[in-house]
Amino acid sequence: MKRLVELAPVFAALMLHAVAHGRWLLCAPVMVGLAWAVMKDVRIDYTPARLLLAGAVGLGVGSAMLWVSEPPTAPFPPSIFGPLCGALVGLAVLCGLGSNRYFAWTYACLLVALSMRVREMQGVGWVLGALVLSVLLVAFLEGGLPRTGLRAAVGFGVFVVLLLGLSLVLARTIWASEGMLGEAVYRMTSGISSGGGSEFQSEVDIRAVVRSPRGSERPLLVLSGQAPARLRARVFDEFDGSRWRTSKELAETRLELPSGGTEAERVLAMTVLAPVGPWLPAPAGTRAVEGLRPEVQGGWVLKARELEGNTLALRTGAEELLPPEAAQGASLTALPEALEAELRPLAEELTRGASTPRERARALEAYFHEHFEYSLNVDLRGEGNPLTVLVREKRAAYCTYFASAMAALLRTLDVPARVVGGFAPEERNPLTGATLVRERDAHAWVEVYLADEGRFVAFDPTPWRSRDETLGLSQEQRGFFGNLTGAVGTWLRQMGAGLRYQPLALARAVVGSPVFAVLVAGVLLWRLRRSRWEGRTKARRVVALGTKDVQLAALYARYLKTLKRRAGLVPRPSETDDELLSRLRTARGDAVADMAAEFLAHYRQARYRGEPGDPASWGALVERLDATLREAVTSPPARAGRESPG
Repeated sequence: MKRLVELAPVFAALMLHAVAHGRWLLCAPVMVGLAWAVMKDVRIDYTPARLLLAGAVGLGVGSAMLWVSEPPTAPFPPSIFGPLCGALVGLAVLCGLGSNRYFAWTYACLLVALSMRVREMQGVGWVLGALVLSVLLVAFLEGGLPRTGLRAAVGFGVFVVLLLGLSLVLARTIWASEGMLGEAVYRMTSGISSGGGSEFQSEVDIRAVVRSPRGSERPLLVLSGQAPARLRARVFDEFDGSRWRTSKELAETRLELPSGGTEAERVLAMTVLAPVGPWLPAPAGTRAVEGLRPEVQGGWVLKARELEGNTLALRTGAEELLPPEAAQGASLTALPEALEAELRPLAEELTRGASTPRERARALEAYFHEHFEYSLNVDLRGEGNPLTVLVREKRAAYCTYFASAMAALLRTLDVPARVVGGFAPEERNPLTGATLVRERDAHAWVEVYLADEGRFVAFDPTPWRSRDETLGLSQEQRGFFGNLTGAVGTWLRQMGAGLRYQPLALARAVVGSPVFAVLVAGVLLWRLRRSRWEGRTKARRVVALGTKDVQLAALYARYLKTLKRRAGLVPRPSETDDELLSRLRTARGDAVADMAAEFLAHYRQARYRGEPGDPASWGALVERLDATLREAVTSPPARAGRESPG
């Protein structure tokens, strides 16, 4: 219990790091293992070599966690932050098990300082207060401060104040650097959003110059079943020439998901691994969502809260088609006069020979596929609107620009069109059939209203071959081992998301699963068989010792086990207790041998003479013997005598 209290700051730091950064896959096993080691009184000798090894192991584990769990958020790259925090965890654990508690507290407070970067976390002062109380509790439970005097107490207080004060200063420095780094990124990208990312904004800007960062590898969704071509998240139907928005009319419209028809239906299971905003990405034609009740807004956009960690079942039609709806008004063909004047001649030239809205949309889609390249660095400076420069000069751009240009061209031809933001899933694992959707899969395309179908139909002008090459998404054969490790990583991500966002729901699902019932039954059977085996073992031991006193036999077995474990002495065949005691005296000295001889004297009186005794006191003798032998191993041997002078 005393060691658990000593390591309270370490447990508090691990808990805070897990909550702040979602690093449960790292911290939860470490906390369980550390608690088990403390309860078993496991101690590790502290050496510089072991300290370096612990730091290296933590560094490696922290790096591996970047691959199997959600990367932590920090003012510097996760590839640096993740391994650094892993190293601090390893160092804190080693020092805690090595009884170097001051070092362990120092590493724990450094971990706390790094973990407190999350702005939305409340009660940071409470965390620091809990650390202070746990440190002071250790000092007073041991009774060390009252005995060591005022000077030692003041020194200890100065250590605690400096430790926690420096941690708080470091945390505030990290907060400040986060703001400065954010500002630097803002300036570098000219304040322009790429239109990607996991949380789609309420509007999309079209600027002349944009340098968009490549989408991150952060996993957002896991899809089980036949993955759709696209997942819809936002719909933008208003365009002022430089900015797409969701109109007030569309945002205030409320719809009901269509009921199942006569066509075939399929089920898509979706696990939300990370925040995606309030918008539920869903394929066109979604009929029902099992697991929550979303709000259906205009444009068939699904809105819900607390999506993170949930596993949902989406029932959709066999084809990805939106439900039929009434013809749209003039707002879907509206454009600023200047932009319309620039784009109409280009639109008429590119769709020459196409007479229907469907043919015109296909002609424009093919034009972008065949004549454009995908790039995250966009430069549309020139004469006229950036979209006019894009179409006229065939400049390189990315999905948001291609979708915007195609929708604007269609509007000049009086074809209703809007821009849609969502995801294009591509990373499918053939072993499990699951598809992992990452932040880099964010995408934008066009939906065109076709009167002959009475619905909006998707068209995608983005040149996919060029896009996959730019984003590094070209299909490569990963092989069996790569797919297997990918499947394990996906499963770990799902478990980590459940632990972080929906722990109670995950616990209910685990407890209610058949696998859990089988495991519980197996553990109970194993315990039953083990208890029976231990009973038979004790009975055989009693028979072998020639006594019917089970308690006495158990004490003697503990005595022999102590000699074997601490002194490496095992009774030889036909060796007597006195002969074994003689070997112990030679190996460990008179003090240890006298302690063992005292236990043997009591044991012999009880066994051979039948004299009553106190088994508790005999057990205390064995414990003293164990402690003395353990201290002799960890301490240098004392000299038998003093050297004579001269």
